[in-house]
Amino acid sequence: MNLGENLLEVQDLKLYFKVKAGKVRAVDGVSFTIKPGEKLGVVGESGCGKSVTALSIMRLIPQPPGEYAGGSVLFEDQDLLDVPESAMRKIRGGQIGMIFQDPMTCLNPTMTVGKQIGEGLRIHLKLSGDQALKRAIALLEQVGIPDAATRVNSYPHQFSGGMRQRVMIA
Repeated sequence: MNLGENLLEVQDLKLYFKVKAGKVRAVDGVSFTIKPGEKLGVVGESGCGKSVTALSIMRLIPQPPGEYAGGSVLFEDQDLLDVPESAMRKIRGGQIGMIFQDPMTCLNPTMTVGKQIGEGLRIHLKLSGDQALKRAIALLEQVGIPDAATRVNSYPHQFSGGMRQRVMIA
């Protein structure tokens, strides 16, 4: 298979957690490819490793206790498991993202949603504070948040669960 044809290619990914009794094989030999324009849905029972797989791909599992035990994660023909952390910060949120099932665990309750969206825009797109705020409002409008210009100043607890997921998508 030509790697250039795939947007993401995960091959034999293994991530284990070190525990007192040994190792827990949270992700053990996961492989899949995603071509440009394709979507992938990952389904399974609670605790089967769906979230840990996604977090492993984005290298968001702390090491320790996590330990990459094998495999590769090729994104645009580079192995994300070998990319320096500074480069991964640019890739995360800028080119690869993840929408968590429970956005309340990812949104900071002490910051407005506009500031949180704007932070990523300032880092990845090098926007000024005013530009980031305008873009955050536009993004909230795109995901269907009513009265986005006002809601951009709201805190996560002021949104319903579904609306918080929309904020994460924005």
